[in-house]
Amino acid sequence: MQKIRIVLPAYNEELSLPSLLKRIDQVHGYFGLNMEVLVVNDGSKDKTPDIAREYKGNIQVKLLDLNPNRGLAGAMRAGLTEGIKDLKDDDIVITMDADDSHHPGLIRRMVSQIHEGSDIVIASRYREGASIKGLSFFRKFMSWGAGILFRIIAHVEGVRDYTCGYRAYRVDLLRKAHEKYGDKFIQQQGFSCMSEILLKLSTLKPVINELPMILRYDFKMSDSKMNIFKTIRQTLNMLFTFALINRNK
Repeated sequence: MQKIRIVLPAYNEELSLPSLLKRIDQVHGYFGLNMEVLVVNDGSKDKTPDIAREYKGNIQVKLLDLNPNRGLAGAMRAGLTEGIKDLKDDDIVITMDADDSHHPGLIRRMVSQIHEGSDIVIASRYREGASIKGLSFFRKFMSWGAGILFRIIAHVEGVRDYTCGYRAYRVDLLRKAHEKYGDKFIQQQGFSCMSEILLKLSTLKPVINELPMILRYDFKMSDSKMNIFKTIRQTLNMLFTFALINRNK
């Protein structure tokens, strides 16, 4: 039976992680999906790793413990490397935020899209039917502006949301990316790594589709880890560098 592995990079998410694991467990039971969770504890100073170790639900929860803190890019690098181990090429890896703002109820539709031929499925904030609750106007505006820049400078067919971390990937695509890029698959630091992952995967000519998501930032109980202006600077630098390299090929 096809396996779905959910990779959750987590830093100080003791307040949000229990609720998210419970929601994932409910999806697992309701839809009968063969799912397991890999919590990538990124040097948390709270009880995040204990919550992952001691979870008693119906889904299997594994812990990848990183110390010291590596940031989102380091956690994603380790999580995706570990996440594809022992999986078959037609299995699925899903990445989500661990702050409970991404609802796992969308997973069934994402998996269905993979079954229909997609290599990547993105939970998008910019498709008809999407909704964002609890995010400031400034954050919404900056995210929208980033999407416009990406579509102009480094357009990827089928993509409007370049920065959301809620995605489903076919395992064989991730393996091909690791073979092509090796240790350079994720080089960015911080939150800009999500855009980097997508842009590098796009060079493999995958089929990409998006599904409208309901982003529940009002469910988020932990403080935001994002340094907005640092992320903007890193993302713009990565975007223009990627566009320049590919233009010269």
